[in-house]
Amino acid sequence: QSPTPSLTSEPNSIMLVPAGDNYTMVDFATAYFRDAQSTQRLKAMSAEKKSVADLVQHTKVPIQESLLQYSDSDLNELATKNFKTLMQFMGDQPKLKNQKEAECIYEILQLCKEKESLHDEIYCQVIKQVSHNPNQESVLRGWLLLNLLTGYYLPSNILMPYATKFLQLASSDPSSTHHDIAKICQSNLRKNFMYGGRRHLPFPVELEALLKGRSARRLTVLMPGGVEYITKIQTFTVAKELLQEICEKMGAGEQEEIQEFVLIASRSRATRPIRPEEYLHDYLLEDKLVTVTLRRLLWRTPLHFENQIYTDIHYGQILRDYLDGRILLGRGKEMEMEVGVLAVLQHWAKREQQSSALSREALNEYTPKSLHPSLRLQALESHVGTLLRTRQPLQPKEAKIQFIEQVMKLPFFGYNTYLVERVSNDTISVPCFFGVNKEEIIAVDSTTQEVSCIIPLKELQQMRILRPVSEGGLPGIELDYGSAHSPKAMWLELSQAKELYHTITAILDRT
Repeated sequence: QSPTPSLTSEPNSIMLVPAGDNYTMVDFATAYFRDAQSTQRLKAMSAEKKSVADLVQHTKVPIQESLLQYSDSDLNELATKNFKTLMQFMGDQPKLKNQKEAECIYEILQLCKEKESLHDEIYCQVIKQVSHNPNQESVLRGWLLLNLLTGYYLPSNILMPYATKFLQLASSDPSSTHHDIAKICQSNLRKNFMYGGRRHLPFPVELEALLKGRSARRLTVLMPGGVEYITKIQTFTVAKELLQEICEKMGAGEQEEIQEFVLIASRSRATRPIRPEEYLHDYLLEDKLVTVTLRRLLWRTPLHFENQIYTDIHYGQILRDYLDGRILLGRGKEMEMEVGVLAVLQHWAKREQQSSALSREALNEYTPKSLHPSLRLQALESHVGTLLRTRQPLQPKEAKIQFIEQVMKLPFFGYNTYLVERVSNDTISVPCFFGVNKEEIIAVDSTTQEVSCIIPLKELQQMRILRPVSEGGLPGIELDYGSAHSPKAMWLELSQAKELYHTITAILDRT
């Protein structure tokens, strides 16, 4: 029976240190290397072990056949060619004319991407060339490649315990020059097993930085309310790790609450939530036009305001959504009173000294533009004037907290809302709002704010994005929901179709 990785009691995790001493690369070579088969016929055991050990140690000359046995001659040829590329990158063989180091790495990673059956072969080749290699510069380059290899591609279940044993032994020697990068390789392999590895090969700029010893990249995360969080991410940092880091900084370290936040990648008009298990570098393009923002997606856990950054971020997000019309208000006679209270709290939340009066221009800034046509401006101004005269002004932090608490009482708070232009359901008036929260998708009339359709998320069977039916048309989403006995379907068209699709997916991942 083929050896397989040992699983721990934790889900989606792998024990990277196999038990016992029977998982060395010499053991693997004895069982699986093509050249070891002939040495096994030797009677002298010590000579046999010495000969097999040579197979997993550095060589100065290129191999003439693949290390592993392949019945496909093309794979054997690709393997020997890859070994030459590996030696050229590591400096064990002269490079070709105009051949760059980054091109060598890219060629090897691309081969792994195209030929999964060569993963074990290439792992063995790199491990061989960093083992007992007298040239320290060559060793460092080999470990750099192994760093990338472990983050992108997994070895087979057969090789996995041997490769992980090799990394464990390499990382346990503090006197070695490569024990730190061996630990990084262990971490890469663990993430790769859990999350599937990076999807996109590194850009040339990223490879050049790695070759110069710069493994970290500076990243600015835009937070609600204009707060910027500046950090450094590694080659294989996943969104989950950065979310944990940011949330702990703002005093939201409990896992239940961390899961309610999401990082969002935006480029031009395209916006998409990054799933926790996705690698950040898969979103950060070379042109640096991608921005990463933080957003609270769900609102299950109670808010707490002992941390000023936490307060500012939540206030900034809720305020922006409110002013952009993404938090819907009821359209009854109480609307002017609600808008008035929220305007005064915004006024007090500003750091500068609050004046007793509030100009019409400022009042317009504190009010969602979508509400301007339906507001009775005179009634609103009168109500705001009364509030400013009769209430004691609040300090900015307390005003922000009260604004948050006031908005959270609104009937549609907690929904991520999108303006929809067309719907296949004739009973839904358009344009309308579609909102999704932790429990359901709703359609809300844009005029009356009445709910005209509810789709429980537990009834959602599948979704797919629809391309525009005509040039200049809007993209859409098709929703299949209901039960097996009563299946239903609906399509809707909106400019933010992809964002809505990925938002629903992100919420489903967290519920």
